[in-house]
Amino acid sequence: MTQIFPTSRCVREFYNSFLETNQLLPKAYSIAEFEAKAITVANKTLADEDTRVLLLLEACRFENFKELKIEREFLSFLKNSSYLFRFFEELANEKTAISTLKMADTYATFDEHLDILENLLQRYTKALEEKSLYDKITLPEVYEINEDFIMQHEEGFLLHLEGFLNNYEIELLSKIAKLKPLCISLHVNEFNHKMIKVSQEHFGLTLQTGYSYILDITKGKIEQEKKLSKSSPHIDIKGFSSRLLQSSFVHEKINAFVKEGIAPEDIVVVLPDESFAPTLKRLDNWRNLNFAMGESFTDSVLYKTLEALEKFLYEPEEIQHRLRLSRLRVDESTIASFKSKWSERCSADEIINLLSVFAKDENFLQTYVLKTKRELELFEEELFRLSRLLENLQTMQLQKAMKLFLNRLRSVSIDDVMGGKITVMGLLESRGVSYKGVIIVDFNDDFIPKRSKKDMFLSSHVREKANLPSQNDRENLQRYFYARLLFNAKSVAISFTQNEQSMASRFLSELGLKGGVNVDEISYMQPIFQSFPKKDRFELEDTKISYKLQDAPLSASKLKTLLTCKRWFYYKYIMKLREAKMPDSKVSEADVGNLLHESLHYVLKDKYFLDENEMMIALRRYLLSEQKSLTWRFHIDLWLSKLQTLCKNEAQRFKRGYRVYALEKEFKRDFQGYILEGKIDRIDTLENALSVIDYKSGKVPLISQKQIEKAVDFQLEFYYLLAKSLGDVEGVYYYELQSGMLTRESFLEEKLEKLSEILEEFKEPITEFPKCESSSPCVFCPYVILCGRE
Repeated sequence: MTQIFPTSRCVREFYNSFLETNQLLPKAYSIAEFEAKAITVANKTLADEDTRVLLLLEACRFENFKELKIEREFLSFLKNSSYLFRFFEELANEKTAISTLKMADTYATFDEHLDILENLLQRYTKALEEKSLYDKITLPEVYEINEDFIMQHEEGFLLHLEGFLNNYEIELLSKIAKLKPLCISLHVNEFNHKMIKVSQEHFGLTLQTGYSYILDITKGKIEQEKKLSKSSPHIDIKGFSSRLLQSSFVHEKINAFVKEGIAPEDIVVVLPDESFAPTLKRLDNWRNLNFAMGESFTDSVLYKTLEALEKFLYEPEEIQHRLRLSRLRVDESTIASFKSKWSERCSADEIINLLSVFAKDENFLQTYVLKTKRELELFEEELFRLSRLLENLQTMQLQKAMKLFLNRLRSVSIDDVMGGKITVMGLLESRGVSYKGVIIVDFNDDFIPKRSKKDMFLSSHVREKANLPSQNDRENLQRYFYARLLFNAKSVAISFTQNEQSMASRFLSELGLKGGVNVDEISYMQPIFQSFPKKDRFELEDTKISYKLQDAPLSASKLKTLLTCKRWFYYKYIMKLREAKMPDSKVSEADVGNLLHESLHYVLKDKYFLDENEMMIALRRYLLSEQKSLTWRFHIDLWLSKLQTLCKNEAQRFKRGYRVYALEKEFKRDFQGYILEGKIDRIDTLENALSVIDYKSGKVPLISQKQIEKAVDFQLEFYYLLAKSLGDVEGVYYYELQSGMLTRESFLEEKLEKLSEILEEFKEPITEFPKCESSSPCVFCPYVILCGRE
């Protein structure tokens, strides 16, 4: 008989069992392959996933749809449409009409929602019909048996069933059984006893829990009955405080199983949540594992490049997005091409030409050696499918097309062709195959049982009344899969995460397994976190240095660093170590201060204002033209509310005769054997006397006379000495932008005298650069790690 298995993996295992024999191989199919060949749909084409989403989106354009609380905005709908599809698919597979659900809803709790869903389903199926398409929802109503295919199999079929049969599958198998002999092989345990009811109602056969059967559906009899023997594998269960540590547990158990004599090919690692696969792959230093689910296309350079471009186009002000594009070497012309069309509706050809640029760019492909040739092939295949879709739609907004394409690529995987002998797979992939060594990670309540997306619209009561699979049915199906996997093995290892956020799944106790033991986690950390001997810290005392301060121009900030901490000065001005700054798009006080400086420079460079409102308008116009994001707009609006007082003060000064003499002017001059330098924000003049002004968007650094002896900030004193080369300086001021007030340097003479003393002291070469005594400056020091004061 032709064999029908739950998965393609079962088919491969079946054929592998004949490797040592010399005979003609029997035919075998996976259930999915068999169903595809066993049925036909006349004059219709199978709709792809994107077409389905777009047709459903169009079908939901009616007033009451909003009551379902599912957004119709394209990107949100793209994410949430799966809830609707899975609900409708379940109804189709169970041959259940929405009118039946209404009858089961005794208290009319869901009446309004069911009316909306019924309307939506009718509109959607009509849209499919108009385009001569079908999908999983309409298939049970439009299919026909492919008798030519069925009749080719003279001996009939043997279906190896793992789990339940839905009503559509029962109908299909019953029709096939009338044409050719059809048998079903199944195991009945306490978790799939629902099959006892199904067998009695549909096939007229009585089954018992704890037996395996071969049922002859064509003849309506039990061909074989055999009591199930339950093995007692050795089971090791461990809980970890961190999910990551489970990767070490996996490799520990692989090593243990191999030492027990289990061949690597007979060991499986099962992932209830397949998102853990990349972690396992990265920590598989021995290349023992091969991944049945393949490698996600999201790890490919092609995907990362398109994703980086999309993020930049949505948030062009974010520095990280720009730097990522630079690192990926995306040229400016490509960015400009996408940017110019980003919000426009484009033709199919325009969109495909833009999206295919990376697959056709020889420089790009040479820069990044693709992991496999298959990567490029998959990219082009998905691009072709998208082009077919876009041709039907004629036009689409580029940003939506990009989102659609990335969504396609996320579901694509690249076969793991370089893996080892031990297979990593999801739970469903393990159906129908027995392994001697079984390792299951993530045995947590978060992942086991896996929650269904089909229960969104109905209560358990309505499901039961309408004979739809209940939550308990779905959980029992998962219990069945785990029980078959575990109790057919020789050795089993199970791990889970146990901390404040995670706990072990209740399936442990329900499957008769005892809880995990406490472990020494240090031993599991060592393979993951490599330890290196601590390196000796750089000690400046071992280096002989002689530095003359007069040999280079001296600024106020340079002197401030020297007086604050000589070690800081050494790293910055002698070793010239650059500060390690992380790219950051957050708006800092310094950023805001710089923008305010720029705005005042711009509005005052060629004009003075006698009207405060006129100056306020000029500042507003400049600041609003420079806004880069909503965050910037917030800060600008905040400052615009504060600058009115400054504009008023400015107008009064200009009325008194003050005029701007210089803005952002750089100076150098000799003083006591030093070359002083600095850039002065602003110099005003009145009756040939100069006023030196330094803008401050933050606090003004005021000190008392007692503090002069320990002063380190001599910025205004530097500006005074530099501006004296232009003429008589009547005073130096801080301009506090928040209050709009000028604050005169009140101890100018005393601080000039102190500055002179300091400069005289430093005429001798500096030979020692000790750390500052107080740790207060270390809070703001970029070299704090070098000093061990972090």
